[in-house]
Amino acid sequence: MSVPDACFNACLFLHAPASTGQSLAAEVWITPMINARTPSLLLLIAAIAITPRLHAEETPGADAAQQSVSYHTQIKPIFQAHCQGCHQPAKPLGDYIMTDFQSLLKGGESESAAIVAGDAKASYLLDQIMPVDGVAAMPKEKAPLSPEQIGLVKSWIEQGAIDDTPASAIAVYDAAHPPVYSRPPVTTAIDYSPDGKLLAAAGHHEVLIHHADGSGIVARLIGVSDRIESVKFSPDGTKLAVTGGAPARMGEVQVWDVATKKLLTSVQVTYDTVYGASWSPDGTKIAFGCADNTLRVIEAATGKEVLFQGSHGDWVLDTTFSIDGAHVVSVGRDQTAKLIEFETQRFVDNITSITPGALKGGLAAVETHPARNEILIGGADGVPRTYRM
Repeated sequence: MSVPDACFNACLFLHAPASTGQSLAAEVWITPMINARTPSLLLLIAAIAITPRLHAEETPGADAAQQSVSYHTQIKPIFQAHCQGCHQPAKPLGDYIMTDFQSLLKGGESESAAIVAGDAKASYLLDQIMPVDGVAAMPKEKAPLSPEQIGLVKSWIEQGAIDDTPASAIAVYDAAHPPVYSRPPVTTAIDYSPDGKLLAAAGHHEVLIHHADGSGIVARLIGVSDRIESVKFSPDGTKLAVTGGAPARMGEVQVWDVATKKLLTSVQVTYDTVYGASWSPDGTKIAFGCADNTLRVIEAATGKEVLFQGSHGDWVLDTTFSIDGAHVVSVGRDQTAKLIEFETQRFVDNITSITPGALKGGLAAVETHPARNEILIGGADGVPRTYRM
């Protein structure tokens, strides 16, 4: 058989419908014909073989927009991570609440329907998240949603904006519908107010503030985070920082006014719960750790990120400032306490020993001495240790 004949027959076999089973036959049939004298034939056959396969792989992506979009598993996580911090019962910016499905559809002070089932063009929410020249009205003062996220929201609306949340997952927690406990919740965090009169304790979807003498509950601070990982009073006791989130979905830092019981700031960050809140000595900044191995600091009043440090090799579980606020210390599952210079965001050194075997397991807690630049750490080995910064 001549080379041209071989090429013709190869093309015929390779382009046969997959259902005939001839593509596999072609691979077997062609093999004996290839030898060292026909390298160009080999390249041609390879190119022919790859072409239909690439086309077949592209097909699913082409009609991805036509696939059913789930509110519960695809849309709600987007809103949780980027929107609900400012649109929840505790902080209904623009009179718009996105944690309740009917309120999500209805809209807010604009008096325009946020979501019109089946009509993306008439849905005000889509106008708000659609960027123009790289800038979108929402999320406010943040980067726009990605084109993929916007595409999912649009497709979900066009498909009828169906709420497919399972009955077992429908639960609304706010001041009017507080969590009800059948037994005491697991307490993941506690903190005394500076004057010793109040005690904040983590609950489910809330922080409970008790009279420290045990005489009763002062307030129930209910937010969108179902898991609370840390609570910390500000140095003057007027505010409470809370970290937590929804595991594997979003992290959140909350700042509450203790006297009015109002949520002042809610900042969503990363895609997992966040840990170890601590206040700067002047009460203007909050440090916390993340499951993406980063230490971060935000302004308490605005939520603006002012420090990002990634020197840890595992989750960062707690933080503390030096007594002058010039440094931040973070501890984590990588068995280290790291010293960071706040102004320059520079990693200075590991405070804890780097001698192999000196520490048994990760570090979970750190606190600064009130009068000296010394820290107390606690970890998996159950042995508290003190170090100089």
